[in-house]
Amino acid sequence: MTPAVDTNELGRLAMPSYGIRRILAAVVADPELAQAKLALVDYGRPDVEAYVDALTRFEPDLVGISIYVWSTPCMIEVARRIKRRRPQCAIVFGGPSARPAVFDLPPYAPAQAYLDAVVTTEGEAIFRDIARLPDLSRAALRTVSGLHLPASGVWLQTGHRAPTAELDAIASPFQLGLMAPGSVAYLETYRGCPLSCRFCEWGASETSKAVFSADYIVRELEAFARQGSPSVFLLDAGLNLNPRGFRNLLEAEARVGFLKSAQLWAEIYPTHIKEEHLEFLARVGTSYLGVGLQSLDPVVLKLHDRPFDRNRFESAMRKLTAVTTAELQIIFGLPGDTPEGFRRTLEYARSFPVTVRAYHCLVLPDALMSRGRPDWDMHYDHTNLAMISCLGWNQQDILSMREELARETVANGGRAGDYWWSFPRRS
Repeated sequence: MTPAVDTNELGRLAMPSYGIRRILAAVVADPELAQAKLALVDYGRPDVEAYVDALTRFEPDLVGISIYVWSTPCMIEVARRIKRRRPQCAIVFGGPSARPAVFDLPPYAPAQAYLDAVVTTEGEAIFRDIARLPDLSRAALRTVSGLHLPASGVWLQTGHRAPTAELDAIASPFQLGLMAPGSVAYLETYRGCPLSCRFCEWGASETSKAVFSADYIVRELEAFARQGSPSVFLLDAGLNLNPRGFRNLLEAEARVGFLKSAQLWAEIYPTHIKEEHLEFLARVGTSYLGVGLQSLDPVVLKLHDRPFDRNRFESAMRKLTAVTTAELQIIFGLPGDTPEGFRRTLEYARSFPVTVRAYHCLVLPDALMSRGRPDWDMHYDHTNLAMISCLGWNQQDILSMREELARETVANGGRAGDYWWSFPRRS
């Protein structure tokens, strides 16, 4: 479920949920499952009744649900109702927010009442293996490695599942024609992240060291062209964080030339920028380049295992802004920071010729939820995961900063969503 974007930033651009379509592609592409009856249910809105009605009509034996922060409450309620109606139906959760720590939160426990298994790693091969099972009993699920199974207040792990060794073996929903024509395209050149910042989910899990080949990326770009995608969302942790992945992207684009006429949305790690990255960005139709600063305070960044070199950062920003349009991203409510420290970060970020987006800190699974330190004394909303208070920020500090940012964005002609505030480039 991909919700409507705050403030209608994307206009008429459609962004269908990608993760669940990756799973769909894995099943569609499997010859052993050629006779399986499949349905994709994705309404793009938190309508529990609509999902339950659609699934009830389909009468499934197996349901796979991909969840993110924004869809977790809705999808868990859907699972609860389906389990009551069809207790023999196996319900499997995956996606970035599908973690035992989330399902153990008070609004969602006990997980055993509504789900049978959780996939906490790459889901394509695992869900395919589940779909191949002759029966979907608890005993059968135990034979599939890479699962967490709920069991009376504890979680049973079914064994280690190594990351995908050959990423090209992953079926593409674009190449199989499973994505809606004219929608935003999604592209991967590698998986995971070499960094392990505590506030971010990217670098927490074991991921493949492999990359998608240039030939695979060529087929993706050709599929994007066939379906008339106006924009390409690069899902990599950073355009420049995997040299082999970037080289394959360069080669593929040289062979296809699609990105010259499409908008490219990507993240980039500023202190790793090289001339080849700048040349690439100057050639393609970049419309959004996110640059994560998060905090200016070196003590805060060190606390969160975030590398930072101010001189290299400023040099990189000068080079980037000469060839493309960028947005600096910062976070308020980080443990160890303070309101005063965040204001310094905001002022510093706004000194560059870029837009600046401030985010309310979220306590994400595989990030602060599991890697935060006890002395950070974090309290957060168990539904939306927004930080309520922590080391350096009391509850009133957080509320006051939200109000302050709301005033400042309006005063500066910016925009705001529920958990972000965007400042335009200073003239």
